[in-house]
Amino acid sequence: MAQFRRDTSAFLPNGNTLFEVVMLGDSNGNIINSFGDAANIPIASGAVSGYSVVHKFGLVDGTASGALSTIWSPADTSSTLLYPWDFTPGTVTATSSSADDTGGGAGAQTIVIQGLDSDYNEIESTLTLAGTSASAASAEEFIVVHRAYIASGTTNVGTISINTAGAKVGEIAAGFGQTLMSVYTVPAGKTAFLSNLRVSSSKQTSSIIRLMVRPMGGVFRVQSTISLYSGTGETQFVTPLKITEKSNIDVRITGGTNNTVSCDFDMVLVDNSYL
Repeated sequence: MAQFRRDTSAFLPNGNTLFEVVMLGDSNGNIINSFGDAANIPIASGAVSGYSVVHKFGLVDGTASGALSTIWSPADTSSTLLYPWDFTPGTVTATSSSADDTGGGAGAQTIVIQGLDSDYNEIESTLTLAGTSASAASAEEFIVVHRAYIASGTTNVGTISINTAGAKVGEIAAGFGQTLMSVYTVPAGKTAFLSNLRVSSSKQTSSIIRLMVRPMGGVFRVQSTISLYSGTGETQFVTPLKITEKSNIDVRITGGTNNTVSCDFDMVLVDNSYL
């Protein structure tokens, strides 16, 4: 490939200064736009080997406390403000607040739960609901739950709690069909590149949102903040925030009570072998 040096207005002759040229291509070898939204379409479609996208989003529909809490639906009760990181890895069960959410019932019938196992590999499990009784336990053991969604039946009538021994690790609020939880753990063998963080707050009260990251073996520390007095806020990372494998991500808020807060963020996951 010929290279043109703009500062000297000349093509580079053989044997002189060399520059590395990096291009992004799809699975067929076609060069694609590596900037802006267009770059992410081939990645999202699975056409770029070693790359994938993650979109995470959470909601608290009326905070129960002004204390520090994860932006996830269980934070509307003061007993479950923070996601329970470091719970003992184990199987999970699901229980609804409505008898209609059961196999063969009028509501949700089965759900899919996604997360990581104790080796930080991605896993998922399908559970058949049993109404207000606990479902049978998953065959897989989870170290973290990333999301759960309704797989069959209709959108859930009741609130579905996803539990492991002694801890609630997820919740599908009534009528939503999927968990709302702004937490994520980077799988083994991958690196996450976080490109943006968006939050909104309904109440006219001072709120501080913290993007918290805990690397493997480390502690949670803030990586970005957004301050709101109602309204919305967004941070675009011109240079994406690099988050290493097995790191925990938790978006948290402090502010007033009875505040509806939402959050979402986007990442590209890259296999470490491609870095």
